[in-house]
Amino acid sequence: PPYNTGAFRFELTFSPNHPLEPPRATLRTPIYHPSVDPEGRVCQPLTTHVHWEHTTRAVQGGHRGLGGRSAGGAPL
Repeated sequence: PPYNTGAFRFELTFSPNHPLEPPRATLRTPIYHPSVDPEGRVCQPLTTHVHWEHTTRAVQGGHRGLGGRSAGGAPL
């Protein structure tokens, strides 16, 4: 609680240098959360250059709070 029953829309943006750089995660569902800034940018250690491993896949990030589903509903 309070977010465990909601549906949240995320946008993942991958740079041309991916997988050497982490994707940027933006929450498109307006909510207040301490790990989301006012513009919806998700602030998680996994998505920082310091903690990013080029072998991490977006689906692995999803298990740690980064992922979700694509616009078509397929898992990332």
